[in-house]
Amino acid sequence: MSRHSSDSLDPGSGLHQRRVRRMLQVSSLMTLLMSLGWGLFFAWRGDWPIVASDAFLCLLAIHGGRLAQQGQLQRAARTLLPGLLLVVLGHALCLDLPTAAAPRTTHLYLLPMAIFSIVVFRHDDPRLRQGLPLLFLTLFVLLSATQFGLSSAYVLPDSLRVPGSWITSITAIGTLLILLHLLQSDLSETSTQEVELRDGITLGQFELFYQPQHDGKGRLIGAEALVRWRHPERGWVAPGEFIPLAERTGLILPLGQIVLEQACHQLVQWSRDPGKAGWSLAVNVSALQMQQAGFVASVLGLVEYHGVAPGRLKLELTEGVLLQEFDQVSAKMHQLRSAGIAFALDDFGTGYSSLQYLRRLPLEQIKIDQSFVADLGRQDCDSAIVGTVLVLGRSLGLQVIAEGVENAEQWQLLSGLGCRLFQGYWFSAPLELAAFEAYAEAGRLPSDWAQPAPEAHEQQQPAFAQVSAG
Repeated sequence: MSRHSSDSLDPGSGLHQRRVRRMLQVSSLMTLLMSLGWGLFFAWRGDWPIVASDAFLCLLAIHGGRLAQQGQLQRAARTLLPGLLLVVLGHALCLDLPTAAAPRTTHLYLLPMAIFSIVVFRHDDPRLRQGLPLLFLTLFVLLSATQFGLSSAYVLPDSLRVPGSWITSITAIGTLLILLHLLQSDLSETSTQEVELRDGITLGQFELFYQPQHDGKGRLIGAEALVRWRHPERGWVAPGEFIPLAERTGLILPLGQIVLEQACHQLVQWSRDPGKAGWSLAVNVSALQMQQAGFVASVLGLVEYHGVAPGRLKLELTEGVLLQEFDQVSAKMHQLRSAGIAFALDDFGTGYSSLQYLRRLPLEQIKIDQSFVADLGRQDCDSAIVGTVLVLGRSLGLQVIAEGVENAEQWQLLSGLGCRLFQGYWFSAPLELAAFEAYAEAGRLPSDWAQPAPEAHEQQQPAFAQVSAG
């Protein structure tokens, strides 16, 4: 059920990123239109300091919109909000002073700014996530409840502020309504997707794809199981589009059960063919699954029911799973390992406590994260990290497999460092069952396959190994 290897996507980011992009586009457009309109008006009046502030807002809106278009959403928000706050406060305190004829209205823009900051910085530093909305709302209350202002030569007369208060109020509340509509529409879409996902699980629309895993001689040793959704209208849907929703809604539990059942069933089918009986199958396990009280009994029940040789089923965990109730997860892993179930630690090297996991957990295999594999040959530090992981794995008696192998150069470099297990698109993309078995029967290897000399890795030991040997 993974979001790694070729299926890597930031969990839950798609909907949030789209929402933020839309809000940035709306905010930038409204800022641009209002600053242009008022800028032209004040230029006609000859109030050039006010025109300068409106020109600043125009440039800010254009820059923010361009950043949003390029996908730099956080940078766009951090650029747009401080500038807006500065101009809104300047206008509210120096130009838009309340009188009996016309109330102050510029501060109304602080309301959509508060909503915007809540959404944009939802996953950010708490000082931004909580501090900015609180700042905007506090300023709104203060400017609403007091008459405070700074007298200046540019205080607007009531004859201008009366119609201006209508324009400002309509624009600010209109922007607020648009932002709330974007939130509501995305929530409605999420509800629809949840219903579709639930129906898909009920109707059996989820199937396993298999990405081959090879040893150093090119032999097929097994696969990683990657779930796909056969949607009746959209066709095959990749896990990055539904796994985050499944995790948020708890549907990952029945979906995870389906994946484990299909994996066990397939292992039994392979065990009846002498040429396939030795294959292993790796299945990803989510944090919610591991937290279930009956998870151990469920897995062992499936293995017993299908008659699976336990060592052929491999459960892959990420460090994010291990961070949830570590002692409880460790106890469950030891129970399953004692029954023969194998464990692999996925995305190794990307977290902070991986060495502790190697020492305390009953692991059989660690997977070198594809981010390190991708830069081999270009980043010396990545080669050093990969080499160190391989030496560490051998020292602890663990298998080490490199994922995300995309080309012959990466294969040669990994082989030269001593890696002997591989997975990635250079060999094959994830395949449907029939295509995977045809791939195995054909014994296909990449056209630029070239087995390295067996002593190559001995000649290219990383500094870590040389120091240890000395």
